[in-house]
Formats: sequence, C-alpha cells, structure tokens
Amino acid sequence: MALGKGWLNWLLSDERRKSLRRKSLELVAYYWDGAQPVSHEVRDVSPTGFYLFTDHRWYLGTVLAVTLQRTGVGADDPERAISVNAKVVRAGADGVGFEFLVPETEKDLRALPGLPAPLIDKRHLMSFLDRIQSPEESK
Repeated sequence: MALGKGWLNWLLSDERRKSLRRKSLELVAYYWDGAQPVSHEVRDVSPTGFYLFTDHRWYLGTVLAVTLQRTGVGADDPERAISVNAKVVRAGADGVGFEFLVPETEKDLRALPGLPAPLIDKRHLMSFLDRIQSPEESK
C-alpha cells in the first residue's frame, strides 16, 4: 500500500500541528500593547491554539492575555468573548501562532502563578470554540 504524497510532504515538513483547525472564522482577537485596543483577525483556531494576523512580533515563549471575540453574534450575547492566556510558539510573515495556556479544571486556575489574569479552564475554552462558525457554516 503506497502512502499518499500529502502525508509524505507533511512528514518531511516542519509542520507538526495535530489538531483540526477552523479557518476563515467570525473571530477576532484583542491584546493590549499600550495603545487603544484594536481587533486583529484570527486566521485559524484549534483546541490547542490560534494564528493571529498582526504586525507585532514577540519573542517565542512570550505570554499574553488575549480576548477572543465572536463577530457573528450580538453585543448582548454573554458568551460573545473570552479572555485566555496564550504563549507565542511561532511567527510567520503575516502574524503569530499562539498556544492556549489553560488549566484542565476551574480548580487548577490558582495553580498557574505568574500568568496574566483573567483565566478560563479547558471546559470553558472548548465550549467557546464549539460556538465559532466560519462564514460558510453560518449560511
């Protein structure tokens, strides 16, 4: 049985991301850099992280508090946005890749000293991500 060329290309590449990604999302991100907060488009998101279109380049390992906001819902929706801690894991020509830093349970929230607040646990993150739709899905 011959292996597919796509699989071989993946094996030989530097690409090691394993999670299923959603692309072209109704999702933006905000982070504070000392100026007025500005929305930045999120290119793709998975249960482990996201890629953010931005001109900023942080050092690998930098941790930021990032607010993810769904754009396809009304401002009165209480589950429109969440704030998460995220670590820079890669930089591209058009943005930065982040890994979510979320504890497994709400009880573990206090076990992450030194990280910016606010924090959410994995269950809340997954619940938020389940509500995100691409423009094609919402039609």
